[in-house]
Amino acid sequence: MSIPVNIDLNDHKRGDRWPGISAIGPVLINGVQPAETLTRVRMHFVKRTKTFKLDSDATKEPDAPITISDAATWAVVIPEVQDFIPCSGDWSWDMEFYSGSNTSPLTFYSGVLTVVDDITK
Repeated sequence: MSIPVNIDLNDHKRGDRWPGISAIGPVLINGVQPAETLTRVRMHFVKRTKTFKLDSDATKEPDAPITISDAATWAVVIPEVQDFIPCSGDWSWDMEFYSGSNTSPLTFYSGVLTVVDDITK
């Protein structure tokens, strides 16, 4: 298993709503469904000192939610985001998965999202 898998997301136009990700998973670890139940997923986009946070745990006050659609198979959905990343540039991101009583995540995915400037600002 190679962790994390690099996925460069499609470019995004600043100010537009982001379509989210309709399906992530089911996740397999070494070709096998994890024995523990998925308890939390978080995804952070980072550009220098700025961070845009998505999280399945609403108590962490994310900028946008992530939905665990099937905790047993580690399937996740990121719904459409109306107010997405506020400025243009290349945003590095990673996605972390928490399971059972583990306090440390497994980072399966990472990449870059390029946000292109709009002319109407």
